[in-house]
Amino acid sequence: MRNRFALVLLLLLLVPVFVFAQGGTEKSTSASGNYFDSTVKIIIPYGAGGTHDVVSRKFAEVGSKYTKAPIVCENVTGGDGIVAATLYTKKDRNVKELLTTSYGLWYQKIVKGDAIKLDLDELHPIGTFDDRSYLLYVRANSSYQTLEDLIAESKTREIVCSAGAVGSDAHLCFGGLINQAGGKSRIASYEGGAEQINALINGEVDCFVGTPQVGQQYLETGKVRALTCFKDFDYEGFKDSLGIVVPNCSDAGYPSSAITGGGFLSVRTGADPQIVADVEELMKKVWADPDFRNYTVEIGLNVYEIYGEQLQAHIKEAGVNATAAAKSLGLLK
Repeated sequence: MRNRFALVLLLLLLVPVFVFAQGGTEKSTSASGNYFDSTVKIIIPYGAGGTHDVVSRKFAEVGSKYTKAPIVCENVTGGDGIVAATLYTKKDRNVKELLTTSYGLWYQKIVKGDAIKLDLDELHPIGTFDDRSYLLYVRANSSYQTLEDLIAESKTREIVCSAGAVGSDAHLCFGGLINQAGGKSRIASYEGGAEQINALINGEVDCFVGTPQVGQQYLETGKVRALTCFKDFDYEGFKDSLGIVVPNCSDAGYPSSAITGGGFLSVRTGADPQIVADVEELMKKVWADPDFRNYTVEIGLNVYEIYGEQLQAHIKEAGVNATAAAKSLGLLK
């Protein structure tokens, strides 16, 4: 009887040790697993239907083919990306979320400085997944047949353009060009490309700066026309389907308005190095998948894939060009 009691007592003493050992093993396994072994959310700081939105959702769809758990998306709008980005920088460094990050965040910070309570050093860009050519659209029935027509009008009155916010990439390219030409313009802010082009079609603004993806269906239905491309090369994405080549602004005499547009995926600065590696590895798989690569071409984006230090250098270069555009616009001294 005593032996049986002693055996039971020994087993009771061993149970906590066994449970502790099991718990330690589970934690170790979780830490060494892939970042995408459980659901990861992509935060989209812009409105539904815009280019950032549709590309992020396509990335999640294709990326989920290579992960154990699904990748989901959530739109968090406000301040042309500033609200979502600021909230994201307050989260845990290993949060199960990625941020769709635009160059426009850097541009707004350049223009507005400390007025924007966003610390860009708290964002760690991983890789590009959206490189865009911004186009200048007007209504098809407007009197502006060319860029020069619109510039001439801007010298008689203030031209209103729908875009994200003052200091955004769209504002810098368009506003800088009009200012350099001696005209006047202002930005009417709307959340996301879908709302911005609807403002043009509804007659609320004179023009709209946006991506080929947002404007394509309206070009096809004859509701808008594209006057110029804010690049140093013509946009030929509509050449085969619509017979349209959009001339670039550099050749028209406005090279400072040819600034980088688009974005990349970011994690929190200080995230576990394995998270950074896992995200970059998945991005490379998604880019190599024809489903994603062909989709970017179909909606008029440029295929441009860079990571790490090369991306950091590209962001820095884009900032230099944006600073020049902001100075030409009079936003910086």
